Amino acid sequence: MVMVMDRFRNSCTAKVAVLALALIVVLGGMNLLGLGGQQNVAAANYSFSLTEEDVNVTVQKDGSVDIDYRFVFTNVGYLDGVDIGMPNKYYDGSSATASIRVQGHDYSPAQVHDSPYVTPGMAVEFGNYLQTLIQTAGSFELFFHVNNPHMVYINTLVNGTVGVKFKPTWFDPSYQVGNTGLLVEKIIFPAGFNNASQAMWLESNPYDSLTWDGSINKVVATWTRNNVSPNEQETGAYDVGVGFPMGYVDRYFLQEAPSFWDDLFTLISTLLPVLIFGFIITLGLFGSIAQARRRSKDYYDPEMNVIGAGPRRDLTAVEAAVVLERPLEMVATMILFSLIMKGKVEVVSQDAPMRLKKLASSSDRQYETEYLEAIRSDQVMDRTKLKDTLVHLIQATQQKMKGFDHEATQNYYGVICEKAWQQVKEANTPEDIAKSLDERSDWMMLDKDYPGRMRREVFPLPILIPHGGTGASGPGLDIGKAAQDYVSQVQSATNNLVNDMRGLSRDVVSVTNPIPVTTGDGSGFSGGGGHCACACACACACAGGGR
Repeated sequence: MVMVMDRFRNSCTAKVAVLALALIVVLGGMNLLGLGGQQNVAAANYSFSLTEEDVNVTVQKDGSVDIDYRFVFTNVGYLDGVDIGMPNKYYDGSSATASIRVQGHDYSPAQVHDSPYVTPGMAVEFGNYLQTLIQTAGSFELFFHVNNPHMVYINTLVNGTVGVKFKPTWFDPSYQVGNTGLLVEKIIFPAGFNNASQAMWLESNPYDSLTWDGSINKVVATWTRNNVSPNEQETGAYDVGVGFPMGYVDRYFLQEAPSFWDDLFTLISTLLPVLIFGFIITLGLFGSIAQARRRSKDYYDPEMNVIGAGPRRDLTAVEAAVVLERPLEMVATMILFSLIMKGKVEVVSQDAPMRLKKLASSSDRQYETEYLEAIRSDQVMDRTKLKDTLVHLIQATQQKMKGFDHEATQNYYGVICEKAWQQVKEANTPEDIAKSLDERSDWMMLDKDYPGRMRREVFPLPILIPHGGTGASGPGLDIGKAAQDYVSQVQSATNNLVNDMRGLSRDVVSVTNPIPVTTGDGSGFSGGGGHCACACACACACAGGGR
């Protein structure tokens, strides 16, 4: 049965928007001046480590899920309760139960109720006696159970299927000392599902294993991660999900249309950084806005990421494109243009498949030499050799990144890319602009919207380059026209280097970052194929960060 959500959407009026702006400015100023109230836990001395977090999400036929957590807390300094984020506002608080194990003995909490600190969320309160036991022991286990309705949603990517998406709760990093040692997430398919080939996963995070659990007679998808950062957990880096044919559940849901207040909240959230920044300037204060984190896993999988070790600073633009996970079509194009600039390749025809004239048999970079070797005698790229070139490039870049901070490296080359664009825009003479484009085009190509940005920022430049050098007179070459021709060449190479460049990219991904699927113990089960995308963000836990 499809529960059709109300599709009514109200738009924010100008008056409401103005009131929202005024409210945010006032409240933002109060918080900046220390006048606002505190929503976080008041106690400043909460302290603990989280050795293990296990969660089982069991899909029920009524469209709900049973959520069972097990936490192992150690190095507890002071803790009077634990806050657990819920997936959405529909959670059934009356179904919640909890048990605390201290030194092998089980105890009941003083209270299980709606959390005063995490919304939506529940709190497990300890009481004085249990607090004393925990502080004396220094460690404990917490078992928590709750049923959460409204969790199975239409899968918009595959007709006739539904899915469940889940984000495990996390704790405030100012209270949790260090990363979570082990995070194990399991989603248990609904009763009756036993065909592994019908199982689907989130596009960004396939399960590690798909097994048959004979004790419950159900299929179980498992994800296991070590050394998990609470901050990354909050951003969705460890979200999990599965999909399956809708016939295995009796109830599922459509995406809810945002309400008036959702629209208002979106407006406020969008304008908040600007308003706060303006308020700071008004007061004569200075501030900074943190850049949003991005985690992307596609063809490049950083094997050894040492947080805080600093960026790798000696990568080429092509290697930086791999770390930034730019589309493989663009990476291949960047190699081609590098070889053209070095005079080792000449484009004979831009029509698909492109025809290239090889002017050298080797180059100073291994991936460039392999690229040259992939050009056949008929001047067309050998698809298999080009795939091998990209695979070897990605693997070599992964090796170079071992021992370095992956995110810091991404940020480092993001800054270099921005500087390249700025230097081109700040050039004052036609010669300087042409020189900047020539010298920095490879770094500029790291921008995710390279063609669009060229159109917006370079094409309009009203500067002419005189033919014949700086001393010549007469008609010149429009910078914007030259840049437009360059972008057209980039787009042609991106699309036409070989037939079906996107298919080639999929072939590379299958080698460099394959879907990890294992069989269950004696079950004979193996992973299925496909993608699961929950149609509503409400299906994913969005709360956490408490005690």
